[in-house]
Amino acid sequence: MKTHYLHDSAVPNGARNAQGSCVPNARVIGMSSVARWLEEGVRMARVRPVLWLAAVLACADLATLVDFVPSLLMLGMLVAPIAMAAVVLMQEHADNAPRWSLSETVALAHAHRNPLLTVGACCVAATYVGRWILFAAFHVSVKASVAANGVHALTFAYATHTGADNALEPLFNVVLHAVPVALLWFAPALVVLNNASPANAIVASVRAVLRNWPVACLGVFAIVASASLVPFVPMLARALIVTPLATALIVVSLYGSYRDVFGER
Repeated sequence: MKTHYLHDSAVPNGARNAQGSCVPNARVIGMSSVARWLEEGVRMARVRPVLWLAAVLACADLATLVDFVPSLLMLGMLVAPIAMAAVVLMQEHADNAPRWSLSETVALAHAHRNPLLTVGACCVAATYVGRWILFAAFHVSVKASVAANGVHALTFAYATHTGADNALEPLFNVVLHAVPVALLWFAPALVVLNNASPANAIVASVRAVLRNWPVACLGVFAIVASASLVPFVPMLARALIVTPLATALIVVSLYGSYRDVFGER
């Protein structure tokens, strides 16, 4: 089944924002769809394997850099929507256009740089808010006291919860970090393929992830499983095998997931 979507992606900012209120409704999909996304993504990549290999390696290099230099995480999240938008555009053109050029894809992604950077900034903000919530919930204690002269006081103590008291912190950490992933997954595609505004794209992306929570839970499980293996995997193996493989799975499934959830039937 071949479907066609908006191809007038290089719309001036004013026109794009005027059209931003029109976002397709998210559909509910089944778990079996994941295999189809990967199959279709691999099929598209086979048409121009060298180009797709370069795209996967470029995304993997960015992920590896962020992994090895955690201080660059926020910068990586800021530019991630642009990389995701370029990948989605490549898949859109490969699926619907017999002949397309990389320069055209780059130009279209660049034309949407401002809303894409806005999406990235929202991901950064959501991550910071999540970290503050975790810190306040698990590493700050508040004690009320009354002095001899009757004065009431509040005492704040930091880093007081350790060991068994923090048993739930990893679970809450996963949940809070899933929020930026949810708002990021579909938002770049909605911006470049549907001319959605950043706010509408983010809301639609989160709503789509919530409506398809079983598939989202599968993705969260994969992320948690890979993160739990980090201490046991040598750094070189992570850089050369684990990160490129995980990046390839994400890259080839982006367009298929968007098409199933938001595309035309």
